[in-house]
Amino acid sequence: MAVVVAAGVGVGIGWLLWAGSDNAASGSGPENAAADAAGACQAWNRVPALSKVYSDDEISRAYFARVGGAAALAQSAAQLDHRYDTLDKAFQNVTRRLQTFTVKGAGAVAAHDKVTTLCARLDD
Repeated sequence: MAVVVAAGVGVGIGWLLWAGSDNAASGSGPENAAADAAGACQAWNRVPALSKVYSDDEISRAYFARVGGAAALAQSAAQLDHRYDTLDKAFQNVTRRLQTFTVKGAGAVAAHDKVTTLCARLDD
């Protein structure tokens, strides 16, 4: 069994070395950054407002999970391509608001609108 696992690991490492760091198989490069940013925005577009995130129901928990997933994808996009740094920073602001429970008021609306605007620009 250990031989099979070792062989599988060896093949996987060999594939990554052969494919190169910018190959789609490696998960890096500008096309993967764009895909991560698009995924972040797809999830974000299904969060109607930050004030909807904190309630004790399944829908609110789904919104919370979407924000977390979207923020992680935005961070990944920024790490692969710095053109997505602004999107990542906007998601960091949203995440900080969730951590501090500041999801209502003008600041929360502005944070939501900023991410929505940045995501809309990706579609252009």
